[in-house]
Amino acid sequence: MSKKSVPSLTASLLAAGLLALTGCQTYTQQSADFQTAWKSGQIQTATAEISKKAASHADDKDTVVWALEEGTVLRTAALANIAPPPPAAPATGAAAATEETSKPHDVLMVEKSNAAFERAHAKIVRYEDEAKTKVGNEAGAALTNLANLPYRGRALDKVMLHTYLAANYIKIGETDRARVELNRVLQAQRDAVEANAKRIAEAQEEAQKARNNGAKSYDTDKALSDPKTATSLNGMETELNALVKGYEAYVNPFAVFLDGLFFGANAEGSSDFERARKSMQRVSAMSPDNPYAKEDLAIAEELHLGKSFDGTTYVVFETGSAPSLEQWRLDLPIFAVTNRVSYVGAALPRIKTNPNFIESCTVTANGASYPTALVSSMDGVLAQEFKNEWPSVLTRTIISVAVKATADAIIQNQVKDQGWQAQLAAKVLTVTMQAATNIADTRSWTTLPKQFQYARFPTPADGLVKVQVGGSVQEVKLEPGKVNLVWVRNVSPGAPTYVSQSILKK
Repeated sequence: MSKKSVPSLTASLLAAGLLALTGCQTYTQQSADFQTAWKSGQIQTATAEISKKAASHADDKDTVVWALEEGTVLRTAALANIAPPPPAAPATGAAAATEETSKPHDVLMVEKSNAAFERAHAKIVRYEDEAKTKVGNEAGAALTNLANLPYRGRALDKVMLHTYLAANYIKIGETDRARVELNRVLQAQRDAVEANAKRIAEAQEEAQKARNNGAKSYDTDKALSDPKTATSLNGMETELNALVKGYEAYVNPFAVFLDGLFFGANAEGSSDFERARKSMQRVSAMSPDNPYAKEDLAIAEELHLGKSFDGTTYVVFETGSAPSLEQWRLDLPIFAVTNRVSYVGAALPRIKTNPNFIESCTVTANGASYPTALVSSMDGVLAQEFKNEWPSVLTRTIISVAVKATADAIIQNQVKDQGWQAQLAAKVLTVTMQAATNIADTRSWTTLPKQFQYARFPTPADGLVKVQVGGSVQEVKLEPGKVNLVWVRNVSPGAPTYVSQSILKK
């Protein structure tokens, strides 16, 4: 590289560093204040905080993740059915204000939750459409980091986004729209397999380009075989493998359960019977220790013979918090760049589980007790997808770090004869850029529960059901329905438990 190219390279690095400095906190750090209110059960505070966050990220690279978080919190506010705090500003239209105040609070919160989820969905669809027509729109990540790219939503996000929309529509009695959302869940699972294959192929192509980049080449395979690097990676990957539950790729067993239950209870023909049977069969296979799943499968297998889910009440228990992502350092050898730097740190994400949760819920009805049983571990769902994504994330991060380390070495070499002031300025520039851009992408949907559990039992004649979570007991008077659905949400021990109900089949 000629000395004349130093200013342009310096300008590029400075621009990248300044860009990264605007978002030098990880998502985990940015969401810390909101998480405090959320996990302690301060639902009103959490609702106000998340609405501010989502509004401030209404159209940027983080729109999707904040809209998903907002949708979940508002959905929980609907379950809690706690009166909202006074509005920050008066309503602009009298008609709109009258319409809102005339609606039950839980219905209003469901509608707002749906609006947040739909915003996330619209943005995801836009990203997917752009990806089909644009090439190379992520090239800037080489000088910044993956956290500076738009968050497009993981497969699990798309699956749970539509699953929660379906559950919300069930709650307000719009079963036709719930059916549409469950169809979208099925499509999201199918699309994920193809998307992952494409992601792996792109990462392999980037690695090949890095190996064949002349003087600035970097062999990612050679770096990963370095003993120090390999030992650190093996430790992280061992932790990851311990979380994997053996679920089908890109499948959330709870979403499959709700699909089977919905189409079994609201079957409109033989195709719905078969869909319910297949879904319950998959749930039973993925949750072999769940006795209720076996009972549901037995019914689903004989729907065509006249059996039904009528006369049954289901209690869904969402407990704890889904895993978050934390930043950790992986030391990479820069042997191919300069002999003056032996290792450089790469910031990568890793899964951090949340062990603070209530392990089960006990339901009492008809004088009998029914403990909920696990149907889906979000630790396992995220771990499976994270494991599938990992080769791509690792490769792209290594390339990004190598590009910056290469640029650092080139700049230092170019200014070595230009005096200590130039050397100091160059060092400050490159160190600042490295610190500002070497940040892991820790964005993930954290307000999902740690586990989905459920219980089923004959609907009591008196319609009375007692729900016990920890030391809290709540009595529910069921509305008349052929198939009832009770939702129970607890974020952490010591936090309030929220209970709501809906009719799956009238």
